Amino acid sequence: MCFTVFGCRVKIRFWFVALITLSLLIDRTGIAGVGLLATAFHESGHFAAMALFHFPPEQVCMSIFGIEIQEKKGSRRTYGQDAGVALAGPAANLLAFAVCWGAFLLTSSLYLANLAAANLLLALLNALPVGPLDGGQALYSFLCRSREAERSEKIVEVVSFFVILPIAILGFFILLRSRYNFSLLIVSGYLMLMLLLKKGRYF
Repeated sequence: MCFTVFGCRVKIRFWFVALITLSLLIDRTGIAGVGLLATAFHESGHFAAMALFHFPPEQVCMSIFGIEIQEKKGSRRTYGQDAGVALAGPAANLLAFAVCWGAFLLTSSLYLANLAAANLLLALLNALPVGPLDGGQALYSFLCRSREAERSEKIVEVVSFFVILPIAILGFFILLRSRYNFSLLIVSGYLMLMLLLKKGRYF
């Protein structure tokens, strides 16, 4: 599915829609909807930063591996601006977390508590210095200010490995103790898959 919004081409892959639809249909807790809303906050942070720096996106592609934003050809941002755009997503989630948590303290709404937790988790996950994630993108941009791009990429790959490895080990031990909790193993597997699929793909 393709359409254009304010000059930006939006591509939505079939499996992205299928996954979202399936999640909403089988979820009886409302967590799927909360996760989608937190994701919307996250992406809005990236769009806001791009608008602030006057670099509107040319294309947005939504797939099961995430949302990829492409800027217009010929756009030239500084490495500092690249880092700002990358970190704007987690920053938006942290802001949403603060607002939702404050509202929860006033209302005791379980929905607001779940929304606050989803935003916090999404912010922490994306802030990890792993290549494809926002934290990895920001790290790459900061390194490029004083190093060659190829050297910076290799450093990010090494850092990514040493971030994913302890998560995988911890997930394995948690699985052994609980015999059913796969959550951290799934996270580490997802991060590794993202690292392999998006190897060398930076701004």
